[in-house]
Amino acid sequence: MSAETHLEVYRPFQGKLHERSFRAWPLLTTGLTTALKQRKALLLLFLPAFVVTVIMCFAVWVKFRAEVMVESRGEEMDFQAQIMQGMVKAQAEQLFGVVTMILFFAQGMGGFALLAVSWFASGLFCEDRKAGAHQLYFARPITRLDYFLGKFLTASFFSVCAMLVPLLSVCIAAAIFSPEWSFLKKEWDVIPRVIGFSLLWTVVVSSLVLMASSLASRKSFALLAIFGLVMLSVPFAAILGEFVDKKLFALALFVDLNVLAHHFLGRPGEIDGVTSGSAWVAVLALLALSWMIIAWRLRRLEVVA
Repeated sequence: MSAETHLEVYRPFQGKLHERSFRAWPLLTTGLTTALKQRKALLLLFLPAFVVTVIMCFAVWVKFRAEVMVESRGEEMDFQAQIMQGMVKAQAEQLFGVVTMILFFAQGMGGFALLAVSWFASGLFCEDRKAGAHQLYFARPITRLDYFLGKFLTASFFSVCAMLVPLLSVCIAAAIFSPEWSFLKKEWDVIPRVIGFSLLWTVVVSSLVLMASSLASRKSFALLAIFGLVMLSVPFAAILGEFVDKKLFALALFVDLNVLAHHFLGRPGEIDGVTSGSAWVAVLALLALSWMIIAWRLRRLEVVA
């Protein structure tokens, strides 16, 4: 007895099968498609960042515009008045320079990047495990590394949108609004420094969120774990730094963020006794711990699948 095919329900496959060299691509596109459907969350999270970025670009324009006006008036002053004006301008440049503005902006956007990645990526592992989707993934020719890269790039996408894009926008605005492209000529190295710091913070934030997602059973639990770890690390590090060693202030993630932001943007210095070296050690230790836990959890998922 021959099998009967109902073409009204089942259509024959007419495409061509091919294997992608980058096997994490379907996981990345699927994760982004699912996350980008949350339009209300996208609006609530990224609209403030867009508004702040526009305000920063406007502040940069006002700064350069004010400098041009002051220089044009300075040509009409006498020698003593020009000296006083130069001293005031030097102090203002130190306090309100474009690089300083970008530095403070990077510190603020670092916290926002953590919030955005936590919301959109905290369920990447635990939701798959809850729905049993990991069994389907690992049944395909996908390795643990492919699975991790797909989820990691999904989380990194939101950090890049929350941090790298606004910072580069401010740098581009500074280059365009500066007279005769002076910012690009004198401070061109700020752009690769901003890119480096943003990518470092993206790796740290994405790894931290994925570690929490791999350990939690639900997205809400992962969110609580992320913010609990970050918030509780501040008083914990403050107690240890005050009574044991000041270098232990580096256990607070946002202290490391501030120190590394100064380090990347050419403003090195200690913050609460934390140097750039101790901040690097703390961040690299957090990355190593996160990747070890993720690798252990993914290995267990693959065995179960």
